[in-house]
Amino acid sequence: MVKVVIVDDEQNSREALIGKLDLFCPEVEIAGEAGGVSEAIETINSVNPDAVFLDIKLAGESGFDILEAISENPEVNPEIVFITAHDEFAIQAIKFSALDYLLKPIDPEELVKAIRKIEEQKGIPKNAANLNVLVENIRQASDSPKKIVVPTSDGMHIIKLSDIVRLESSSNYTTFFLNNEKSLLASKTLKEFDNMLSGYNFNRIHKSHLVNMNFLKRYVQTDGGYLILEDGSKIPVANRKKEQLISILKNM
Repeated sequence: MVKVVIVDDEQNSREALIGKLDLFCPEVEIAGEAGGVSEAIETINSVNPDAVFLDIKLAGESGFDILEAISENPEVNPEIVFITAHDEFAIQAIKFSALDYLLKPIDPEELVKAIRKIEEQKGIPKNAANLNVLVENIRQASDSPKKIVVPTSDGMHIIKLSDIVRLESSSNYTTFFLNNEKSLLASKTLKEFDNMLSGYNFNRIHKSHLVNMNFLKRYVQTDGGYLILEDGSKIPVANRKKEQLISILKNM
């Protein structure tokens, strides 16, 4: 069985989620539910669930306050699945932290996937770094996340966006090149990182390359066209991207 606690300030939403779990995920035990921060903290610490379905916005309170509180209890370390409406910044911050979320209204297929993942992670020690990065990004005064959690074969790496020079596709993996001349092989595709980073001055100038434009030093139009970055790397520019790139350069 998978023990879960549901935290949502709307009773109708809690009941709807419980109904879907009963119907599509019979292996789930509803160990508790809560509508506010203090009640949620008490419930989670009491029942020590395998997972918490957590609404980010709770009537005048924040679900992130719950995360900070339960992190102080070493005996409690549940998987967190965030529940949110279409809050673009919150969703982006969750993605940057390599955590799971479900959009309201909750799709049964996505719910089943979340439960399957929770089952796979049972008994595996959780890394608090993901949650720490999420809380830090959410609490930033700016609406731009500052850090990203990068999953690799040896664990999770926390990287500042300002330290990423470029990303390069490597089959179903992505190599991060950092400004300290180090590199990381991430276990996600370049397309996934492109979707996350394209709004933060990263530009996919070639099918295999995503570049942090803050590190651009020069654009050379000969030899097919390529960028020279501050670390000396030369990155080819796809023909279909040249017009867009020139427009970006004119506005820099």
